Amino acid sequence: KHGEAGDEKSVGPGFTKIFHKITAISKQVEGGMYLIKRVATVVHRLAQLEQAHVQQSKKALEQEKQKLKEKFVDEMTRCVDAWEGTEMYLTSQLSKREQLATKMEQQIAAPMLEFFNDSELKRKAIMKDEKKYGVEMNRAKLGVQKNLQNCQKLIKSCILAKSEEEEKKKGGRPIKKNKFGGVLKWAKNMMRGSLQDLQTQAASAAKNYIASIEYANERQKRYFGKELPLICKQFEMLERSRMNALYKYLNTLNSLSYEHADPIIKYIEAHKASVTSINPDLDVGDFAANIIRNYGDVPEIEPYTYQLSCQLKDIKAGRFEGNPNSFFFATLEHCMELQSGKRPNLDVPIIVVSMIEAIRKLGGFTVEGIFRLSAKKEDLVRLRKQFDQGIYTVKETSPHVPAGLLKQWLRELAEPLIPTEKYAEAIVIAKSKPGLQDVQDFAEKLPEINRNVLKHISSMAKEIAAQSSVNKMTFSNLAIVFAPGMLRNPSEDPHEMLENSKYETLFTKFLLQTG
Repeated sequence: KHGEAGDEKSVGPGFTKIFHKITAISKQVEGGMYLIKRVATVVHRLAQLEQAHVQQSKKALEQEKQKLKEKFVDEMTRCVDAWEGTEMYLTSQLSKREQLATKMEQQIAAPMLEFFNDSELKRKAIMKDEKKYGVEMNRAKLGVQKNLQNCQKLIKSCILAKSEEEEKKKGGRPIKKNKFGGVLKWAKNMMRGSLQDLQTQAASAAKNYIASIEYANERQKRYFGKELPLICKQFEMLERSRMNALYKYLNTLNSLSYEHADPIIKYIEAHKASVTSINPDLDVGDFAANIIRNYGDVPEIEPYTYQLSCQLKDIKAGRFEGNPNSFFFATLEHCMELQSGKRPNLDVPIIVVSMIEAIRKLGGFTVEGIFRLSAKKEDLVRLRKQFDQGIYTVKETSPHVPAGLLKQWLRELAEPLIPTEKYAEAIVIAKSKPGLQDVQDFAEKLPEINRNVLKHISSMAKEIAAQSSVNKMTFSNLAIVFAPGMLRNPSEDPHEMLENSKYETLFTKFLLQTG
């Protein structure tokens, strides 16, 4: 029952269930269309060769008939009859082969090529839409990042201006610097503007930042909720039509073969059996199920969140300082200073050790989707506030909470775990298919604290990946989660950011495996 529901128990999920792997879907559809083209080309070439062979054979047969006519001496009637019968048989066979070649061209090669051309136009149109949606998504992401950087820059200027204004009110004088340093500082202050101007600019920038987050979240919701599933559905329809076409024309080849090649019927039967096995429902289901088995279900989409250390009302009130006791939006060195009184012997920030230990105690290493699935926002806020208050004991019941906070802490570090100046070198290594020693040499050149944090996270990742058959988190899946906290592209070029993202994930995978 080709193309019908058949046995529903054996039919797997469709392409809309694996839209998080749109690249794999697109590659499959492109490869399928290429197969259609190749089959059409093979049939076309064989038909041409057969027609040429038939013409040459007819010419040779006619030449031999003419020679016999010119020098015919055999008077044995039975022999003559036998030859005339053979001549008719050969002529008939050549005519049938010529008819077969013509039908192969008209009923298979030409319509298949026409189908391929039409389908390619549809595929390219789908790809064009997917690329357009991807560009819009990336533009929204860049908008959030750009507005965040602008806010941080203005708030920093506000803090400096406010400090200088308070110094002037106290009657103090700034520390004198060399002549050229003083001139440069005076010029920067003049360009920066007054505290009131900066405060107004910071408030306006924060509004823009909030608006960009709202737009990005709405754009992301539309992309993953409507546009991408529609693209996948269109790809699936195209793939189904492609497989139905392949089924149709290969069976046409079988039918023509039955008409003109009775002696090779046993080979045709074997071929027919293989062609009959084509089933769009089963093939699409098997493909999608394989993707889910290797990469997991569609991950939960993480929304953009407000990341400034002060709120809009604080900016308007002139309060720009964040929490000086927070582990978040801080450097690794600052995190070590915060815990120096309570945990002086630790070689990494206490939040790393506490979160990993909590995940282990709560059985997180065997929980499906650990680090990929998000915790509740209120739980993360509560645990984050607890750490900012210097309370390092984790009393959560879900391993997703400490996992989510560890992931959040990494992404919010003032400087990424792999320092910005090392970013380009990391991408070069990822592109060069490195060996184990190359990655280890790179890690050894990192600052000591960075190297220690990487070792802790890598050790945890190895334990989790070792149980990927249960938790579905392979090194590849873990790399997707941790890459944003490991590496940050200093470039603002959308094309470069999109191109490098796969190498960021690949390099993170190498670090987790060898760190």
